[in-house]
Amino acid sequence: MQLVKSLSALALLGSAIPSTYALSIKDDVVSLSPGVRIQTRATHADANGATGNEYRVQSGTDNAVNDPLDFMVRRARLYMNGKYGANWKFSLAINADNVDAAGTTSSSAAGNSRIVNMRYAWAERTFKMGDDFAHIIHFGLDKPYNNPADAGMSSSRELFPTGQVTSVMLAPRGVGIGYRFTGPMFLFAADLQNNTNTARDVTGTNAQEEEGFFYGARVEIAPSKEWFIAKRAESFVGKEGTGLNLGLSYGVNDDARTQIGTAPATSDQAVAITAYGADLMFHWNMLSMYAEYRLMNTETETVSGAAPSTDIDGTGWVIQAGWAFPLANGSAIEPALRYSQLDLNTDADETSVVGATDIAGSGNQFDIGVNYYIDGHNNKLQLAYQMWEAEEGEGDANIIRLQHQLNF
Repeated sequence: MQLVKSLSALALLGSAIPSTYALSIKDDVVSLSPGVRIQTRATHADANGATGNEYRVQSGTDNAVNDPLDFMVRRARLYMNGKYGANWKFSLAINADNVDAAGTTSSSAAGNSRIVNMRYAWAERTFKMGDDFAHIIHFGLDKPYNNPADAGMSSSRELFPTGQVTSVMLAPRGVGIGYRFTGPMFLFAADLQNNTNTARDVTGTNAQEEEGFFYGARVEIAPSKEWFIAKRAESFVGKEGTGLNLGLSYGVNDDARTQIGTAPATSDQAVAITAYGADLMFHWNMLSMYAEYRLMNTETETVSGAAPSTDIDGTGWVIQAGWAFPLANGSAIEPALRYSQLDLNTDADETSVVGATDIAGSGNQFDIGVNYYIDGHNNKLQLAYQMWEAEEGEGDANIIRLQHQLNF
């Protein structure tokens, strides 16, 4: 089969790439560490839309066929991380993610962009205390340390080629200030940022209304300092050791001023999104496990116009595990399983579709995969099969993804 030949060729290519190592430039005051993340993916998809028509996953189009194989670059990022003196850290990052996700073009269409964007630009000052305690002030452009599936986990250390379904449940990235308090067996984080608002009508009623902020807090705690996981990962690649972190988070994106219709808008609205949940990360030698349950409420209040006000609750949960078998040459093979469920409106049975992004609409999802770690998470191949079924209607999808990552 042509698909099998193509996937085999990609696997051989990935195994031929040498291991990567960190680079750094240092003097007596400043140290700089450039970084690269490239995730190249091949996808084979078979899907149906809400009414049973064939659904093209690449473009999110109903009654359209899928190509036998689609290629894309999920992550294309450049980093410049550094330290200034003994107590300052900083990071700059630019990205052009999801290159050709919706086809081959240099346009800036959604999900299809080759345009480079600023992703991170932050600095932080650490105030070290005795007994491994520290206070940290963090500021600039970054994700608030709140949603564990989004901000709490780097995409470089994921167990599957796609992230958690809970990552869509309030996951902002903006400019603001944060506070961290760390100890041998805990982390507390609090953030205040400009809220997420992409459709404000500057000529309507909302032009006379103040916007709110995003604010949130998160705590992670372990039963002892020996069990605390300081660097979170969905897979620990068979590393010897044990770890157990319980996480609790709460966040609010308050008073985002939005509109319905083009300016002047037919309705001006204020939207408040609240999300909170609990998660558990467990590591025991070759076993890596993760579980999360998250809730979200979206309250939309009409300030002017005829659009109705709404109050919608949603839930999402996930449980996954991987068992890494170390090999003699330092590499590892890891079979993995995941089951997850997303319900973006608990008061309605939604006829959703798989969509054109990695995270589908409301429904049930089962993933089975195998990872080949050539050099840990720095150089790895991931092969996964995803089965998704909509909460209501005929929407379903069967997707095979082969993804190679080079990260340092």
